[in-house]
Amino acid sequence: MYILKNILKSIPKNTTISVAKVISGNFATTIVTGVAGILVARWTLPYDMGLWQGAVLVTVYVSVLQLGVFNGLNRQLPYLLGTGNSAKALVIAQAAYAWVFVLILFTLLLTGGISLWFFLNDQNNISYAILAVGIIISCTWATLYLSTTYRTHSEFGRLAKNTTFAAIIGLGLTMLVLWLGYIGILLRASLVAIAGVAVLYFRRPIQVGPLWNKELLVQLARVGFPIWFLGQLDTLLFSLDRLVLAKSPRLLGYFTISILVGGVVKNITVAFSAVLYPQMAHKYGETHNAMSIWYIAQKGAFAACLLGLGVGAISWLCLPKFVEVLLPKYIPGVATAQWASFLGFTTGLYVLGNVYSIIGRQWVYFWGWLFGVAVFGGMWFLLVHVSGKSEIIAAAQSMLISTAVMSLIIYWTSRKVCLEHDEVSVGNGAIKSF
Repeated sequence: MYILKNILKSIPKNTTISVAKVISGNFATTIVTGVAGILVARWTLPYDMGLWQGAVLVTVYVSVLQLGVFNGLNRQLPYLLGTGNSAKALVIAQAAYAWVFVLILFTLLLTGGISLWFFLNDQNNISYAILAVGIIISCTWATLYLSTTYRTHSEFGRLAKNTTFAAIIGLGLTMLVLWLGYIGILLRASLVAIAGVAVLYFRRPIQVGPLWNKELLVQLARVGFPIWFLGQLDTLLFSLDRLVLAKSPRLLGYFTISILVGGVVKNITVAFSAVLYPQMAHKYGETHNAMSIWYIAQKGAFAACLLGLGVGAISWLCLPKFVEVLLPKYIPGVATAQWASFLGFTTGLYVLGNVYSIIGRQWVYFWGWLFGVAVFGGMWFLLVHVSGKSEIIAAAQSMLISTAVMSLIIYWTSRKVCLEHDEVSVGNGAIKSF
C-alpha cells in the first residue's frame, strides 16, 4: 500500500481523479448491467434467449466495417491538439462524424432488407431480431465516435456518469421483458442502445456537424486500422480460455464467474489506458519525443499493477463466501475466479502498449502477441496433460501466465522502440500526421 501511495503521488492529481472516475463508472455500469442481465435471463425462455444471443453475436464482428476510422480519430484528435492545430482537429472530427451517418445508412438498409426477406418467408421472430440488431449496430457507430471525443479530465467524469446513467435506464427497461416476452427483449435492447447514444450526445465535448471528406477519411483509416487490429488481437487472446472449454457447456458454465471477475478487474488497466492515451498522444504532438510518453505510461502501468494486486488479494479471500451465499450452483468455479481476480495485476503493464499506436510500431506488438498465444497453448497442454490439472483451473492459470508474459514483453519492447525512435531525427523518426 505504501508503494502504491508513492506511485500515485508521482502521477498528476487530475490524472488520478480521472482514473478513479473511469474505474468507478465502469464498475457501477458492470454491476447494474449484470443485475439487468440476470433479470432478463430469469424472465426469458431458453429458446428465445438462445435465438437472441445468436443474432446479437453478429455485433461482435461488424466493427471491421468502420475500417479503423474511429481508432484513427482517437489517436489523431489529441495529437493534433498537442501540435496546436485545433482547426485540423475539428475538421477530422467532422469527417469522422460524416462517416457515422454513412455507416448507419448502410447498416439500416442492409439489415432492413434481410429482415424483410425473413418476414416474407414467415420467420417473424428472426425478422424482428435482425431489425433490433440493425438498430444496435447503428447506435454502435455513433457510440464509437462520440466516446472518442471525451478526451479531457473534466470530460472523463461526465463520460462515467453518462454510461452509468445509460445502464440504469437499461435496468428499468427490463420490465419490457417481463411484460412482452421475446418482443420485449428486442425492444429493450434497441432502446438501451439508443439511450446510450443519447446520453453521450448530450453535452458532447466537440459540437461539430458532419462534413464529408474522402481524403481525410482515408488518412484516418490508414492510421486507425492497425490500431483496430491490435484491439482485435487482444479480444482473441482473452477469449482463449473460453475457447478451450467450449466443448463442455457444463465447464464453461462454471467458468462464468471467472469471466465476470476477470472483466471487472481488467477495468483497472482499461481505466488507466483510457485516461493516459489522449495525454500521451497530446504530449507526442508537442514534443515528438517517445520516451517522454513512455514515462507517462510507466507510472500508470505500475499503479495499475499494484492496484490490481490489491484487488486480486481481496477478491481471492472474499470470493468463496460470496459465491457460496449468492451463487451456490457455481461453487465448482470459485477457484477459477480466484485466479482470474489477479488479471488486473498481470495486465497492468499493458498500459505501456499505448506507445505502439502513438508512434506507429504496431507490428512489434503483433510478434509479442504471437508469443503470448504460444505461451497460453503451451501452459494449457502442460497443466492439463502433464500436471493433471482440471481443465477450468488450467484455463484460468494459463490465461494468467500468458498475460503476465505478455506484460513483460510489452514493458521491454515498448521501451526499446521508444529509445530507437528518439535516436533518429524528428523528421525521420516521428510519425507525420496529416
